[in-house]
Amino acid sequence: MNRFIHTVHCFICLLVTLAMGVSAAMANDRKPNVVVILADDLGYGDLSCYGAEDIATPHIDGMATEGAKFNSFYVSPVCSPTRAALMTGSHSTRVGIGGVMFPRNNHGLNPDEITLPELLKDQGYATAIIGKWHLGNQDMFQPLNHGFGYWYGTPASNSQFYYPNTKSYALDCNYREGYSCDGILKRETAACPLIEDNIVIEVPADQTQFTQRYTRETIRFITQNKDKPLFVYLAHNMPHIPLHASEKFVGSSKRGIYGDTIQELDWSTGEILSALKALGLDKNTLVIFTSDNGPNTGKGGSAGPLKGGKGSTLEGGVRVPFVARWPGTIPAGTESDEPITGMDLLPTLTKLTGGGVPDDRVIDGKDIWPLLAAKPGAKSPHKAIYYLRGRGVQGIRIGDWKYRVATEKPPKEKKSERKAASDTKPKKINVETLYNLSDDIGEQTNLIDEHPEIAKRLKRQLATFETDLRKNLRPAGVASAQ
Repeated sequence: MNRFIHTVHCFICLLVTLAMGVSAAMANDRKPNVVVILADDLGYGDLSCYGAEDIATPHIDGMATEGAKFNSFYVSPVCSPTRAALMTGSHSTRVGIGGVMFPRNNHGLNPDEITLPELLKDQGYATAIIGKWHLGNQDMFQPLNHGFGYWYGTPASNSQFYYPNTKSYALDCNYREGYSCDGILKRETAACPLIEDNIVIEVPADQTQFTQRYTRETIRFITQNKDKPLFVYLAHNMPHIPLHASEKFVGSSKRGIYGDTIQELDWSTGEILSALKALGLDKNTLVIFTSDNGPNTGKGGSAGPLKGGKGSTLEGGVRVPFVARWPGTIPAGTESDEPITGMDLLPTLTKLTGGGVPDDRVIDGKDIWPLLAAKPGAKSPHKAIYYLRGRGVQGIRIGDWKYRVATEKPPKEKKSERKAASDTKPKKINVETLYNLSDDIGEQTNLIDEHPEIAKRLKRQLATFETDLRKNLRPAGVASAQ
């Protein structure tokens, strides 16, 4: 009898062991969750892990300590193009989004584009955008038509108005600051709204609560979808102007309201990381923190050692922080100076999650997983980094060399010269520059006269790229004018 009981006990133990093994195998085979956190107008010098001494960002710093920090991550100089590149894996100009989109525009991200959330949705992912979209104002361009299953946020920047008679409103919409249900549709334009799944739920949005609300919604979505692979694109409105922080964070930094907004973004990041740990998702989730372009230096933003800011193809306008964390998969404390771009997220994440990139169109982004995973000897997959502004191409970086040609105002003339030429307005001129970024990250010394052969080589490559770009353009979508 004892031998029988012992045999049964051993058999049960074997079944339990096998079940645990199958469970572990299933857990290991589960597709990774992805959370991409995108700040708006946050500069290279606005995080303490990138040198800021008057803004405290311990949670984002912790991500860098526990994961990877990149020092040469490139985006567009303004927001809509960066978002288009992130969604499509292609240069923004290639997909018809050359500059900032405004309510009066009747174009947006083409419905024919195949986006990152669409590709992940095909892999069984629950997808959400929490925050700012800014890739078209008409319904046909909204995120629910581009692969996102849920949207909570704003259609564009928090500084932009919208056309109230083109939106649907919740029955319990919160009308603020003198707005009313009867009066809203009589307005030609109205202030920034808060939207949930294409329905306006508050107008104007209480901007002091953006970061708090986005954090709660992100955690709610993650909790609700914890048993399936999920992709969250958390696109914060801050620190874009007008600057707002919740009461708890006003006055919390040493850099005024600008720093306060960033410290609240850091708090938000910490809350999301804590939620992932509490839900047991931490070790199966890739979290990325970055920004859409350089800082608004006139409103408190800093590019740190870089020259320029938002709107410029100088390094300060297009090089931003990029931190990635995935415990047990991305080695802790790694740092890289290899150049990578926002376009690279689409091919990297789709491959990582078991999918593939579209083969019927030009995809400019590259798979940067070997760099993220700190594989020995990993190098940038880009032969060159190109600096696009508007619909033009202003610069190229190959290795440490950067060649740039941009239209600028001529040097100030002496008073006597200005008087003699008072009849004519000073014309802008094309200025060519060549910098070695390894020695001169701040672009202070133009070496074009010392190395004309390098400048010529880069200029030829730039021209070749621009010709190829023009041959392979895809149009933006067009809707009827407002």
